[in-house]
Amino acid sequence: MSVSSPSIPSSDLRRKVWDGVIPLQIVLPPDECRVLDSVDPFYINAARLSYLPLYFGKITAYFKPFLRDPDASQSSEWWLDFEGVPLRWNWPIGLLYDLLTGLDPTQADNPDQEWHLPWTLVLHHSQYPSDTLLRLTSTGAVKEHWVNRVKEADFIRRGNANAVMSLSKTDSDGMWAGVEEHDFDKFWGITKKLLPSDPFSLRYIPIKIYLPSSNKMLQALVAPSISPREFHTVGTALHAHLPQLFPSRRTCLLARPVLHGVQLSMTIPLAELLYECMYTDGYLHICITMIS
Repeated sequence: MSVSSPSIPSSDLRRKVWDGVIPLQIVLPPDECRVLDSVDPFYINAARLSYLPLYFGKITAYFKPFLRDPDASQSSEWWLDFEGVPLRWNWPIGLLYDLLTGLDPTQADNPDQEWHLPWTLVLHHSQYPSDTLLRLTSTGAVKEHWVNRVKEADFIRRGNANAVMSLSKTDSDGMWAGVEEHDFDKFWGITKKLLPSDPFSLRYIPIKIYLPSSNKMLQALVAPSISPREFHTVGTALHAHLPQLFPSRRTCLLARPVLHGVQLSMTIPLAELLYECMYTDGYLHICITMIS
């Protein structure tokens, strides 16, 4: 599957991105369980744009009767792993899935490709991997981290964070409520106030690029336009910052850019892509998958 141009009306494309989910299967390991028999997994459709800790309440409530320490269900320091890799709670769920599974969206019809659906994750409370993950000190830490990223993205877009800082408390709380409750209208009704009507008037595009099979992330400064007559596309940005993986500006030869589980066309203008497909923190989080 590939996105070639914003031919879908913008509000429809935003809604399609917003409605994206990943079915999760949460497993409780034996060392966290007080019963000898295995416990049935917990299943939930998690929003791609959301964060794992926003589901911890439902997950731990389900497993509470089986926990070695039932009081631990009220703790904030739960964590999940995928195939032994601790999952960063401060990264969006869709980003984690795209990055850690490394799936090639062009192989949707290939019966030999393992899609990891439902995505099986293991729940832990003990042995918190503080060398890998930030401490989740409270449920409020998710909001605090998200607010900081929103301010950072606003600064990149404008050269200051005045738009975010000038939001009323009602609007700032409502914007977070849109994320927490996964409410499209609440979130976008306020987020639109932060975005200039012309995406090409931005100073830079907030973008993070994640390299395959590594913990490396590239945060590049990419302006909307290369010149008054030429705008930056996915291809021009990747060619400029990762020429070894993207020797061509227009064709994927060695690797593919993936966003929200979809391969991006190299010719999409980045500024337009930002307005339609950004994550709730204001960034484009693009994963790179290698062409086999």
